[in-house]
Amino acid sequence: MRRRIGTWPALTGAAIGLTICLTAPPIVIASSEAQTYQLHLEVPNIAEAPNGDRVAVTGSGMFSIHPKTVTATGTFTHTDSAGNLVGSGSWTALELLTFQPYGCGVVTFPDPDVMLPPNVCGGRLMLRVRLSSTAGQLEGILTVFCIIGPNPPNSHDDPSEEGVHLNVVGVINFNKIVSGMNVYIKTS
Repeated sequence: MRRRIGTWPALTGAAIGLTICLTAPPIVIASSEAQTYQLHLEVPNIAEAPNGDRVAVTGSGMFSIHPKTVTATGTFTHTDSAGNLVGSGSWTALELLTFQPYGCGVVTFPDPDVMLPPNVCGGRLMLRVRLSSTAGQLEGILTVFCIIGPNPPNSHDDPSEEGVHLNVVGVINFNKIVSGMNVYIKTS
């Protein structure tokens, strides 16, 4: 039996998450100064699970480093491999787990000559989230990848694409980026 987000009582193999690799090494912030960012996922960021199910995630909010705080919310839609709606609902950030900044003001992939305002930034943001639908609530890990900055990922541990992973632990792991567009705006 396969668990589905829209029918949580019957859920057995589906987990929602903005792409995350739970075996990745911890992320460390080099600076100890306070940093505050806006999070923007204005268009659906789509991730796929190994079974072909997909999740589309949107949202917005604020997060800070030193001290670690987050206030963010959004929506998700879970479809099966045939594109049929499985479930939908909202997500709320419960905890900022890690943030690895890639830098600000430049896009190095695919064109290193694209310049952006100095407060437009990229990085890998990991949040513990609560997923809510009419069927109930689950917790998951949402990871948002924004490849803006001079130091985007170049290893197999991080995607070199913009998008999300969503891991509903023990249910389903949407760990393959299909498409995405998001950004962090540094406010302090």
